[in-house]
Amino acid sequence: MEFEFRLPVNFQPEWAHLFKKDERYKSVNLGVKHLRNAFVSEEGHVIKNGLLVPGSAPNIGFSNYDTSHYFDHWRTGFEQALVSKFGRSLQRINLDASKQYLLVHSPWFSYYFWITECLPRILAVKERHSELHLIYPEVWDSIPFVVDSLELFPDLRRERIPNHFHMKVPNLIMPEVKPWTPMFIPDQAREVRDLLLNWAKDTPSKFGPKIYLSRERSARKKFSNEDLAFQTLKERGFSSVFLEELPFKEQIATLRDAQEMVAITGAGTINAMFMPPEATLFDITNQDYLHRKQYKFHFFKMCRFLNIRYAVLFAQPERDPLVDHYSKQNLTFDPEAFSIMYKQVSQL
Repeated sequence: MEFEFRLPVNFQPEWAHLFKKDERYKSVNLGVKHLRNAFVSEEGHVIKNGLLVPGSAPNIGFSNYDTSHYFDHWRTGFEQALVSKFGRSLQRINLDASKQYLLVHSPWFSYYFWITECLPRILAVKERHSELHLIYPEVWDSIPFVVDSLELFPDLRRERIPNHFHMKVPNLIMPEVKPWTPMFIPDQAREVRDLLLNWAKDTPSKFGPKIYLSRERSARKKFSNEDLAFQTLKERGFSSVFLEELPFKEQIATLRDAQEMVAITGAGTINAMFMPPEATLFDITNQDYLHRKQYKFHFFKMCRFLNIRYAVLFAQPERDPLVDHYSKQNLTFDPEAFSIMYKQVSQL
């Protein structure tokens, strides 16, 4: 399927280096590997014959698409494999050789990764769920979006792994993960989106058609002048929402019924995928991304595949010297700049 390439609604010529047509997903052909006697770390590193298994974690290739983390992943997994086997500081369990175990998580884990990597990997083997046992870290019990969404797969049994235990897995079924974190595979995104929207179809939204995903209660990457942002957006009819406080179905329903969403770039921005076609995502992001390459504007790519309008506002970072990375800086909300962007987008 071909997708129309649309620039941000408020595109400026000086942004041309940031928003280019990206179709490298077309060369990705993900499979499902059956590995015997593999080491699997608590975090999801997969080591076989001393090497990190290709397709077991994102960003382990070498390309200008994004930063490679192969050696970081390999070193961590290899050290854990050695210490858990020969040392005493790490614990390892040997799983049952008569069962087939499904691995869907990888070393990076958050809401974003659950939606964009874990659920697609579960769906990749949906016809085999009755014969598989999902490797289920005990810590997932405390993550509502994991517990809730796994209700969608009643045939998939769970193998609960105690916290801080690594595994020797005689029979491992490993759907390959997409190669790069900021890459979207259109078929995967649409399948996950349709699955979750159907699941939440009877859940009402408590909010209106304009949503502001507030990060006020987050430790970092929020507005330093949140009160001004709240008041400005409220005057334009936006409801301030803390998605993390809503049940997972209500989170989906909130965005399903939204026509406009304002969010600071972060894991929660992935919820824009549940918005209807021709709705608008206002992505407020760090001004430093104009010349630094940390952010690959993957939500812009996602919006293209889902026919969602995308607008971006570059905000001044706080530049707190105590923050360890520029991408974690709080941002300053500029009501005038937002009003100019909003007016421009509303007229198109």
